[in-house]
Amino acid sequence: MSEANTDTEIPDESTANFDVQTNLYRAALGLFALLALVAVIQLYSSVNATINTFISHKYRPLFRAAFNLVVLLVSGIGISWSVRELTRK
Repeated sequence: MSEANTDTEIPDESTANFDVQTNLYRAALGLFALLALVAVIQLYSSVNATINTFISHKYRPLFRAAFNLVVLLVSGIGISWSVRELTRK
């Protein structure tokens, strides 16, 4: 009358290796995402400095607004794509 409890089974070696590998990939993804975030912040700052250097004072707000709009559109597309991929599964 005893039934085997599948919840308490010890995973075999290949499953344990897969979990470690998956966690390493997730950690690498997090590290690369952090690196990309730092690069995007520095790029944003550099573009603003370039606008200050090469664009006339009276046209700076127009160029900054256009640049910020492009950044916002790219961010929106990325968020939309991510949500679609996450809800697909």
